[in-house]
Amino acid sequence: MSQGTLTHPHKVSTARRVAAGAPRARRIAIEADSSVASRALLNQDGKLWIEHGGERYLLRRTANDRLILTK
Repeated sequence: MSQGTLTHPHKVSTARRVAAGAPRARRIAIEADSSVASRALLNQDGKLWIEHGGERYLLRRTANDRLILTK
C-alpha cells in the first residue's frame, strides 16, 4: 500500500480528488488531550476508513447512534 492513496475500490485517492478540483481532505491537529466530535471525522454516510499498521479498519455510526470499529 503506498502512502497517500486509498486502496478501497469505492474510494478515490486524495491526490486525484484535488487534481480534479474537488475540495481538499480535512486536516485535524491532534494533541495529547485533544477531543474531536465524531461528526468532524465521519463522512455523510457516517463512516471513516482508518489505516493502521498496514491494516484497514472501518469506524462507523450505527442506527442507534453508537460507534463501531471493525477490521
